[in-house]
Amino acid sequence: MSDGHSIDAPDLYKRVANGDEAAFRSLFEMHAPRLLALAARITGSAAVADDLVQDTFLKIWLTRDQLTEVIHPAAWIKKICFFLAVNYVRRQTIHDKVIDAVAPKSAIPASDTIDFQQLLQLVNKAVAQLPEKQQQIYRLSREQGLSIAEIATHMQLAVSTVKNLLVMALKSIRQSLQKAGYPLLLALFIDILS
Repeated sequence: MSDGHSIDAPDLYKRVANGDEAAFRSLFEMHAPRLLALAARITGSAAVADDLVQDTFLKIWLTRDQLTEVIHPAAWIKKICFFLAVNYVRRQTIHDKVIDAVAPKSAIPASDTIDFQQLLQLVNKAVAQLPEKQQQIYRLSREQGLSIAEIATHMQLAVSTVKNLLVMALKSIRQSLQKAGYPLLLALFIDILS
């Protein structure tokens, strides 16, 4: 096990940023055990934790060019995994609430309940159709858990602009869900979904 100093070794991160797959494997071996423990603690599932750690490293690889700009790469990596795990738990909680609200188990057979994965796919499709700034603000808010003030600072926009664009994005997503046949009650859950 490393002492923590080698985890933030600038050379390793620089090599990963340049696309060095061997360095990326080393990075994975260095961080994966801690991330697995973190994700398992948050989600309560080793299998889910494994998927989330894979998603974390996929995201790192896809955005590796940003790695050299990050001041504390180890903390950045941990934060990615943390937010993925928290978002997973939040989605599961929302899924349970939506199913309970829209389709009580005693009244509607399981075969008639809403396919939550299909709903998430519709949301992702609606997000992909948003104008670029709305899409970016939505993702920073819902997927990375940033506050409106943090998004404003990150994107160098006024707080009011970020609020307005997020409201417009959520409205567009709700409308897409309604057009797809989801009831208004379910479409309103989009404000806290994903």
